[in-house]
Amino acid sequence: MNRSSQQPITGKHKNPPGLKEMASPSLQGKYRDQQDINWYPGHMLKAKKELAGQLKRVDVVLEMRDARIPVSSINQDFEELLGHKKRILIFNKTALADQGVTRKWEESFRKQDIPFLFIDALKKSHLQKLLPLSRNIMQQKWSSFRRRGILPPTLKLLICGIPNVGKSSLINRLSGRKAAETGPAPGVTKHQDWIKLGRDVELLDTPGILWPKIKDHETGLRLAITGAIKDSIVDTSQLSIYLIGILKQKLPDKLQQFYQLTREDLALFPEDILQKIAENRGCLKRGGAIDQPRAESLVLRDFRQGKLGRLSFDHPKPVDEV
Repeated sequence: MNRSSQQPITGKHKNPPGLKEMASPSLQGKYRDQQDINWYPGHMLKAKKELAGQLKRVDVVLEMRDARIPVSSINQDFEELLGHKKRILIFNKTALADQGVTRKWEESFRKQDIPFLFIDALKKSHLQKLLPLSRNIMQQKWSSFRRRGILPPTLKLLICGIPNVGKSSLINRLSGRKAAETGPAPGVTKHQDWIKLGRDVELLDTPGILWPKIKDHETGLRLAITGAIKDSIVDTSQLSIYLIGILKQKLPDKLQQFYQLTREDLALFPEDILQKIAENRGCLKRGGAIDQPRAESLVLRDFRQGKLGRLSFDHPKPVDEV
């Protein structure tokens, strides 16, 4: 696992992992010319500066991304900040991602010799591997200390990533207590905190950070749908229609069964399917008119809670192309 100490881990390899188009044909290209989706409040800029100031104090950086969007959740600002710092990529919310796609991502990262873990903090999946992997990355340096008769110091970790990716949930699982505040909306953590994970491990919790300008609109949609951007920032109509188009293509049976749709309903455009969902779920105003915002929020909430099946938005290229 030499990659972490030799060169930065970016989304811009010579042959980068590719993103396959997942929207239904009716949505292909529909969002290309839409206004950019951006959310970069002042506390993120402050957090970025504070993170840079702490890097010399830490041994290993734990960079968290969303297992459903391994490429879309890359913050390129981290590449400039972290540079050659020892790093482990942690992909959380694996229980919500397509298992087959996750296996392909694992194969891709193994081929590139990148230290990584696919985990699920809420379900405590593979968390026991994290600290041993962090210690393993430090073995060369610590062996040098031991040869000189110096006891290795406390392992200092720093966790960073986009908002609402599950950093606080992971910290609480590792520490065995509620050491960090959690919540369903992004932006809960606003400041840095050092947290002891044991006798010889300390971890610096940092706020979720996006980047100032999300140039690709579809990346913005994926970040928003998976919860990294507040719904109040984005038109939930865009999000729900985009999501239904993907579900219609990738998980049609689950979509039909969960919302009691007919086969004829599935043949409709996503915005019309949303109307059917509203009718079936009673999202109606007085007088029987469709309550569109309520239906949009319902679909997004159901997806984020895993009720609509396991779905990955970003797909890697075949390993032999990486």
